[in-house]
Amino acid sequence: MNRWMKVSCAALVAVSGCTGSQVDPELEIQLSGKMLKEDGQPLADTLLTIHRSANSSCIFTLFGGLDWKSVKTKTDGTFSEELLGADTQAGGLARCFELRIPGSGAGSGGYASFLIQAETLQVPVLQQWTGKPTAAASADGVSVSYEGLTASQAGNGGTHTLFVRQQSSGRVWVSPEVSSPVPLNDDLLEDAADLRATVSIFRQVEANKTRFSIRNEGSEVALPKRGRVPVSRGAGCTYPEAPATCPFTDGNLGSTQSLPAGTLAVTVQLPAPKLLRKAVVRNLSMPIGSTTTELVLEGSTDGSTWVALANLRGSESLIQSTFHEVALSHPTALSQVRLRAAGTTSDSTPFRIEQLSELSLFE
Repeated sequence: MNRWMKVSCAALVAVSGCTGSQVDPELEIQLSGKMLKEDGQPLADTLLTIHRSANSSCIFTLFGGLDWKSVKTKTDGTFSEELLGADTQAGGLARCFELRIPGSGAGSGGYASFLIQAETLQVPVLQQWTGKPTAAASADGVSVSYEGLTASQAGNGGTHTLFVRQQSSGRVWVSPEVSSPVPLNDDLLEDAADLRATVSIFRQVEANKTRFSIRNEGSEVALPKRGRVPVSRGAGCTYPEAPATCPFTDGNLGSTQSLPAGTLAVTVQLPAPKLLRKAVVRNLSMPIGSTTTELVLEGSTDGSTWVALANLRGSESLIQSTFHEVALSHPTALSQVRLRAAGTTSDSTPFRIEQLSELSLFE
C-alpha cells in the first residue's frame, strides 16, 4: 500500500487540517458537472468513478473510499448524482471526494477533489488531456516536449511536473514546475532501460464557494536508453543491518528500500578515491510527521574525518525533498560519501532515514 494512504486525518492537521461538516445529515444534495474529451467534444455515456475518504484529508485506501460510487455521463457530457448530507460526513468531519477524469491515452487520466458543504455543488467543467508528449535524444541526455493544458483548454493553466519511472521498478526522477521542452541529463537517466516519462498538471479552482483541486495526468512516452554509469555503481555501503550487496548502488533506480530503525546515515564506500562532481539522490524519505533538522552529504578520505559536501535541507516541497541533484566541488579525491540526517518525530518513535532507492556519485 502507498505509504501516504496510511496517514490519518489527525496526522495531517499541521499540513492541511481537518474540516468540520457544515451540512445537515438529512439534507438532499445535488452534485453535477460536465466532462469533455481532449478535443472539446462531450465525453458521452461514460461511467465516472467517485472516491470518498474517511475524512477531509483526501486520503483514499483500498479498505474504504476507493470506487465508492459511479455516475454516468449523458450524451452532452453532463452528469448528476443525488446524495444525502450523511454521505458527505463522518464523525462531524466533512469527507473529501475525488471525481476521476477517465484517461484517453496510455497512462493519462486525472481527478478533481473537493469537499461538499452545500445543498448544490457544480463541479467545474473537466476535460481529458494527454499532453501528446515526445522524447528526443540530445548530446547529454533526453528532451521531453509536450503540449500544455492551455493548448486544448483555453484559460486553464497550472503547475506542470515531469515524472520518470522505470517499468521494472518505480519512480526514478521528478522535475517540478517545468515547461516544455524539459531537459533530462544523462546523470539523471544513467543506463537504465525501459524508462517512461509523463507530465502532470495541478491547479486549484475556486467555484461555488468551494475549492477544487484538479490534476490532469498526461500520456506516457518512452525515453531513449542512455549509457552513463556512476563511479558508485556496485560500491559497498554501510548502515545498520546493511546486506552484503548494497541496494543503493545497484543501478535499480526506482526500487525503494526501507531502512531499519536507528538509520541516521548511509555511507557509500568507493573502490578507489575519486574527484566527484555530482550526486543524485532518489526516493529519499523520512517518517511521516517528522521534522528534518539536518540533511547533508559529507565526504571522507579515511572514514574518520568528514567534510561537508552539500546541504540537502531547505525545501518544504515533498518532491524536492525526495529527489536531489547536487553539484559537488571538493578539491580532494574522496573514498567515502555519506548521506546523514537528523530530526525529530511527532511521537515517541526515533527519527531515522526511512526509505531510499539510489545514491549515485559521478566524477
